[in-house]
Amino acid sequence: MSNNFEDRPAERQKMTFKTYREFARKRWDESSLPEGTYARRNVYNNFALLLADQCPWHLVLRTKNGEKVYFGPLFIQMIECAILLKEATPFVQLLGRASRYKRLPSVAVEEALANAVIHFDASLEQDIIIDFNEESLTITSPGGFIGEDLFDVIVSTCPRNPKTSLLLKRLGYVRLEGSGLRQIKGCYTTSGLMPTIMSGSDSFCIQLPSLDNRQRTNLQETEVVLEYLRCNGSGNIVTISRLLMIQVHNMDFIIDTLESENKIMVMGLRSKRSLFYLKPAAEEQEDSILQRPGIRSSAGMPDCICC
Repeated sequence: MSNNFEDRPAERQKMTFKTYREFARKRWDESSLPEGTYARRNVYNNFALLLADQCPWHLVLRTKNGEKVYFGPLFIQMIECAILLKEATPFVQLLGRASRYKRLPSVAVEEALANAVIHFDASLEQDIIIDFNEESLTITSPGGFIGEDLFDVIVSTCPRNPKTSLLLKRLGYVRLEGSGLRQIKGCYTTSGLMPTIMSGSDSFCIQLPSLDNRQRTNLQETEVVLEYLRCNGSGNIVTISRLLMIQVHNMDFIIDTLESENKIMVMGLRSKRSLFYLKPAAEEQEDSILQRPGIRSSAGMPDCICC
């Protein structure tokens, strides 16, 4: 007999599959259970229990408005949660981007949820917890991660629940076995942000940051750069990024933004070592113009240009 959890006989044998059959009928025009739901003749295994209406494991979604507990087949709980999160995630306009983006990338959310379901350790008798707020989405599933660290990307090739994994693959939620976390990280490649992945002996956690976190950080960093230029008069990308501990590619973006807003000027050709100067404020520019020779003062009399 297989030592895999899904293949072991379920402790509970009295179960129904109404929710699964309705889902399968709508999705695939069939209502029979998938293969591999029996441990032996007339004895359901734990994979069947994961598909049953009486599935004892749950996804628990926690938001600022309260807590929602999902019931029914575990994979359907996951799908319902993914749909709700997609609907609840607004589009945001990011600085320097023409298009609008979901605050949380939909592919990353689906992959993270699927990862939690196919790798969770049901023997620990704990639920999958999902914390959702404006800053991030954090998914914590019972059971340490099974995999290896490859080129700084954690890769799993051995899901704890392989039959559930095949089912989600058929549904399109598992795109390529062993590549889920790569795809999650890939959703953030150009954002300046990265998901946080934490693995313990009995839990695994993925935290997906909101894309507009980078925007809020950019706004804060932009103000810091402006303050530096006010105090120091000038600076270049290399020096400012080192002193203020801002990544160079973020400094490029900040400088582009400030130039487009006509707040700074550059001397000579643009490079990472070119000096940037803070442009005078509008009021200061007006005062400086009035102080030039030959320009009428507020009294309406021209300044003397003879001396």
